[in-house]
Amino acid sequence: MSPSLSAVTATREHFIHQLVYFDEQYPAFFDNYLSGLQDAERALIEKSIRRYTDTLVELLEKEDDALFERLKSIVLIGSRANVYYEEDGFEESFTVVYPSESDPDMNRISFLSPIGRQLLFATPDRPLTFDVPSGKLQVVVREIRYAYIGGFSTG
Repeated sequence: MSPSLSAVTATREHFIHQLVYFDEQYPAFFDNYLSGLQDAERALIEKSIRRYTDTLVELLEKEDDALFERLKSIVLIGSRANVYYEEDGFEESFTVVYPSESDPDMNRISFLSPIGRQLLFATPDRPLTFDVPSGKLQVVVREIRYAYIGGFSTG
């Protein structure tokens, strides 16, 4: 089934807003979220943000149907990922969001959080290892849905 014109327009506008956010608000974003990090960790996040913006540009170049198919195959900011824990068979859903929109009670996790960073760019059915304080968890992303839920905040 093809996406509706309004869904396509809203998704494209959202991606453009994300690109503008990282372009125009990066100094404030850096000051708020990255300035206290060690150099190596900050460099990894900056590299991830560059990769992320490149991915958005690539997505914006796609035809509508191809764009919506791709949204099911990669975790982005605004994606909801169903994660299956291999050890105990538990399944959980996370929505990856900006730090200002995180809400652990609603499973909205910042793309800067440890799990958020590990989920960003994940693809379905490819094993992942979550590094958590208690050790390592083997997981598989079962399904990805683009489910953007928030607005933009500069703070």
